[in-house]
Amino acid sequence: MKNIILTGASDGLGKEFAYKCLKEKDINIIALCRTKPDYECDFIKTDLADEKSMQNACNIIKENYNKITAIINCAGVPGVQKLEEVTYDVLDNLMKINVLAPIFLVTELITLIKESEADILNVGSTIGTKGGYPDQIAYTTSKWAMRGTSYNLQVELKKHNCRVIQFNVGGMNTRMHTKWTGKVIEHPEEWMNPADIADLMVYLLKLPKMIEVSEITINRKVV
Repeated sequence: MKNIILTGASDGLGKEFAYKCLKEKDINIIALCRTKPDYECDFIKTDLADEKSMQNACNIIKENYNKITAIINCAGVPGVQKLEEVTYDVLDNLMKINVLAPIFLVTELITLIKESEADILNVGSTIGTKGGYPDQIAYTTSKWAMRGTSYNLQVELKKHNCRVIQFNVGGMNTRMHTKWTGKVIEHPEEWMNPADIADLMVYLLKLPKMIEVSEITINRKVV
């Protein structure tokens, strides 16, 4: 059985990725999130913004799994605030979830990752490849930080049979921004379907081990 650790597993892209994996029948999802997913998985209730909760999740994994296939850092929160309205609380929560949690998860499990020859797929954003958008300084910064994290991990794990994939994805039709702003996405047909993006994630992980797609960018094309 292939064990895949997945954050952001209960909604959006993470949920779609889990659905795709479960169709393979030989994959077990280890879901790290606050809400139990509505599919069969090994659920570890985890608050990614809380150090003790993260440490507890890592301890459970180390105690119960002697091998993992991949870690998918898929959880993320947006931050839409005007420069003059940015608050420390928003910055703190956003950075903990978007940056600190994935780094902590990987470093705490690094021995297991190396021994298992596990892959790491960090879900970033196309906003982390450019200057960003107005009112999104915190979100932009966090996604640039995750690209740096992936680059460093590629160096750190160069001599190990572990692939590190930086996965920059553009706008998708998920509830992420709706949960933050309370506004429904306009013209949802113009936003990418997360199920299609999940197909690509599964495909990249199924490639032969000698093929490492170090970074990939998926843009939303609107004519």
